[in-house]
Amino acid sequence: MPSERIREKVERSLAYGEGFEDFAFIFDSLTRLRQPYQSSLEQSEEVTARLLCILVPDKPDKYRRAMQQFRLHFAKISFDPTVQAEFANSVRHAALVVARPEDIIWPLSLYFQYTGRDREEWY
Repeated sequence: MPSERIREKVERSLAYGEGFEDFAFIFDSLTRLRQPYQSSLEQSEEVTARLLCILVPDKPDKYRRAMQQFRLHFAKISFDPTVQAEFANSVRHAALVVARPEDIIWPLSLYFQYTGRDREEWY
């Protein structure tokens, strides 16, 4: 899986309360969902990393905080089919078709629909 190649770096970048297995599931799922729209797996992984706000230092602080809350909403995704389906349903078309990392624009709500209880934190 793509996330395993960067595991050490990812583990240093996770927010308090996040587990690598859950992040890996989200990362790998989004990468797979993007496959029909992307010709380069490497570039798609870069876009995924930027969207999920990991290993990318130049994102706005509000985006980073909102993405951490978003990812924390999917705790236990690595083994819970209901949470897995909820994540898949939260991905907007724009997250699938954005071609290059530098094409990503803020806010996060362009790429994901958030239905969590921390909606006021949504950016």
